[in-house]
Amino acid sequence: MNLKKRIIIKSKVEEIKKINKKIFFSGLKKYNYKTFIKKLESLTFVLDSINHLKSGNIIILRNSLNEKFLENAKIILNKFSKDKKPINPKIKTGIKNGYYISKNLNTKGYKTVDTSFYFFSWNKDKTGIYNKIIKIYKPLKILNGLKKNEITNNRPKDGIIERLHIIKYPSPFGQISRHYDPINVSIFNFGLYATEFGKDYSKGGFFVVNKKNKKILIDKKIKKTDIVLFFPSLIHGVDKIKNSKGRWFINVNHIQSHEVKNRQFTKKY
Repeated sequence: MNLKKRIIIKSKVEEIKKINKKIFFSGLKKYNYKTFIKKLESLTFVLDSINHLKSGNIIILRNSLNEKFLENAKIILNKFSKDKKPINPKIKTGIKNGYYISKNLNTKGYKTVDTSFYFFSWNKDKTGIYNKIIKIYKPLKILNGLKKNEITNNRPKDGIIERLHIIKYPSPFGQISRHYDPINVSIFNFGLYATEFGKDYSKGGFFVVNKKNKKILIDKKIKKTDIVLFFPSLIHGVDKIKNSKGRWFINVNHIQSHEVKNRQFTKKY
């Protein structure tokens, strides 16, 4: 996409960031991943997609990659968490790829019970997972008015970085309570499903909230290898996962590092 079109998109994105309010779920939009990427060559389609996101729609992209890759990735990560010690997840100069176990059930904030794996562009990735997922993510960055490689090579001192975040929600307590994310950096969240409701787990999963304050479980509509795109300040969470395998969710995001003063963060709803 040429510079003029990207400037138009960037301008729209910056205007949306100023709104900075909680939003509620309004519907689903479904596409094949490759079809959607092709359609993003159209300025009109990009602007329409941004409007769908900020209006509370979740965009589902089917069949993003081979399922065998995801199964192998889970094996690698499970072994990684057994062989290595957890890291401090704060994004500061010198942070390495690694994992962090969260068991936060404090009622003052939002609850999180999961194991999070973090990968950054400045570290070597012996697993092969980072490069594969980032390649899938990069064409979608036009929804933020960005070129494919913008921000990717940023370091914590640059303020905003690109992070691969893989989350394992263990049974029976894996969860994230209702919350909403800041939109000062990005206007869409990216999530790739590495497990599937009804096959890998039978209860719980990703939910959103509509204007009537009704909780709506989304996972029943998502298949393994599908991607979801949604507005960060959409009220959402993950209900307790109940099964023997857990739920795996792969997220790529642009996020402020912990070297930023007055850093914005996720808030409980």
